[in-house]
Amino acid sequence: MPLMYLISCRMFEDELVHIFEEDEDTSLLLIENENTEGIEKKLNEVSVDYEKLSFSEISSKYFPENRFVVVLNILEFALDAEPQLLKEKVYSTIDENGKLFDGILVFYGLCGNVLGSIEKDFCDLGIPVRILKDCRGNIVDDCICAAFGEKGAYMDAVMGEKRGEGTYFLTPMQAANWREMLVLAKLAPDPDDIEMMKMVFDYSGYKKLGKVETGLTYEKEFDNIVDEFASIFELETILYPGSTKITDDCYWSIKKEILCDN
Repeated sequence: MPLMYLISCRMFEDELVHIFEEDEDTSLLLIENENTEGIEKKLNEVSVDYEKLSFSEISSKYFPENRFVVVLNILEFALDAEPQLLKEKVYSTIDENGKLFDGILVFYGLCGNVLGSIEKDFCDLGIPVRILKDCRGNIVDDCICAAFGEKGAYMDAVMGEKRGEGTYFLTPMQAANWREMLVLAKLAPDPDDIEMMKMVFDYSGYKKLGKVETGLTYEKEFDNIVDEFASIFELETILYPGSTKITDDCYWSIKKEILCDN
């Protein structure tokens, strides 16, 4: 019974639901914490079975011999704003629980350049430890980069900006949580202080809103929220084609690797 540990930012809720909709041969276990409400709602909507448990229950739980098992631990948004705290949290949860598993996949990118050496740092575990990379082996910068499907496409979008005309990117999950994310990014202390946010956007030179279409529709209000956001901050909306290629490929790759080792 192979057991994978998947550590993820909440920003990848949609990509995770998509994966488990497709992977009918896997048993999904959610680590109980305050960050699972959103993904539970989406899993229930698409009838994906899962079970909630604590780490203390994993070692005593019976798993069918013929089932691949994923234990999913979703971490809080707030860590995204503090790269060093994010690294400490991800590393500590691997240190504490990594020996229970046959492989570990981290649904994060470089995130302030603090997770770039995670595969090397945990090579002594003797199991595959992987982070999100594109098809060329480049670790993605963050969830926005991952949503582009290839790091080069993301860099082209960023580097293509005209001087003084920055682009603020929204994926469906970024859009659904934009007020919280702007506060975490220290653009304003109050999620309802729109005037302060508008001043910061103007000062920062944002002129465009990059709408990244991943093809996922779990966030039903994505289009409406993007339109509202563009109106509030007086931004020109630019559509960017995205995909789930990076998250899909990384998941299926480590699953195959684990199965081959077991």
